[in-house]
Amino acid sequence: MCSLCSAPTRPFVGPSRMVAGPGSSAACASELRALGISPSQGLVVVVADAAVQNLGLHLPACHSLEGAGYTVLIGPGVTAEPGPETVRALLPQHEGAVAAIVVVGGGSALDAGKLVSVSLTNALDLTAGLSPDAEITPGPPVLAVPTTAGTGAEVTAVAMLWHDGRKRMFVHPYLVPRAVLIDPELMVGLPASVTAAGGFDALGHAIESLLSTFRTPVTEAAAREALRLLSTSLPAAYENGDVASRYGTALGAYQAGLALNASVVLGHSLAYAISARTGLPHGASVAMALPYCIAHARSARETEIAEISTIICGEPDPEMLLRWIIEHSNRMEIPTSLAELGVTADELSAIATDCVDNYPRPNHPVPIDHAGVLALLERLHAGEPYAAWLDGASTTTPSDNDNEARA
Repeated sequence: MCSLCSAPTRPFVGPSRMVAGPGSSAACASELRALGISPSQGLVVVVADAAVQNLGLHLPACHSLEGAGYTVLIGPGVTAEPGPETVRALLPQHEGAVAAIVVVGGGSALDAGKLVSVSLTNALDLTAGLSPDAEITPGPPVLAVPTTAGTGAEVTAVAMLWHDGRKRMFVHPYLVPRAVLIDPELMVGLPASVTAAGGFDALGHAIESLLSTFRTPVTEAAAREALRLLSTSLPAAYENGDVASRYGTALGAYQAGLALNASVVLGHSLAYAISARTGLPHGASVAMALPYCIAHARSARETEIAEISTIICGEPDPEMLLRWIIEHSNRMEIPTSLAELGVTADELSAIATDCVDNYPRPNHPVPIDHAGVLALLERLHAGEPYAAWLDGASTTTPSDNDNEARA
């Protein structure tokens, strides 16, 4: 049997339509019509980040809709790291049908907008998360117009809310937007720090999906294309932010979002725990954790790591890959050690506990336990990625999950 035929059989979800290119956000009305949604079917609720509203980046979409006869209701601006109260505030306080949700913004707005959709048709507990097998009713279709490149929320079946100091995960096929409009003109002028954090989040999605035991030939293809796009476009977008580099970064983030069908691994668990402890933006935490995630997976993924290095660096040299990540983190002013953030050695055990207990990753290719994560955090505290890479050769063994996933 060929290697492709022996790969795992797993569902792959994504938007049914995608339009990309400068100015594409003005195609909202035509995309709703393509989805069979007419102005007579009800309101179109526009969900947008507060910053997006202040800059008027949602207006091309609104003008497109209003010009085609749709009735538009613009919700309150979404702020970073939304919680249950954010979603509740966005629910229309009126009687009448909602035909569609149009989200213009970054990951926070996209997560909130997707949850608004399913909250209109279901009595969800927004403090508890949602499992993929939950029996719920589909909400109005979501049309996503991302204004940042990184989270992948425009293509995934996932949404996140903060509650009681940690991320609550909502995973369900009904959370996948029906259509996506990628307009790089909306991303010109993004602060450099937002570009860096979003870009590294997308890199993390692509790299971690290739390490995942849930990967398939389809997710691998998406991840490889994401790495090719992001490794060249992200540095350029950070340096000059022109439309061409923004476009490449946005397309890379889109492909990385599709690769998330394989799910992320330990790197994102570390990132969530680091952000919860320090307040560092999620994408920056992903950048910090990524070299150590790669090191931890070494014993089970040397071939895949060499391939990742070849795509990004041009050579199958894992240490060159780690150096690329560290050097670009430094260039983009992202911390590369926990000590830089003021984290003390005494705090590391609590971070490890949060990582292991609250963000388990059964698809990580080697077993995850408190002792192993604590040892990894000690390396991250000191900023020692190469030492962590050496540790990875001898302290971990392949997980049984890998064999189960590929059976």
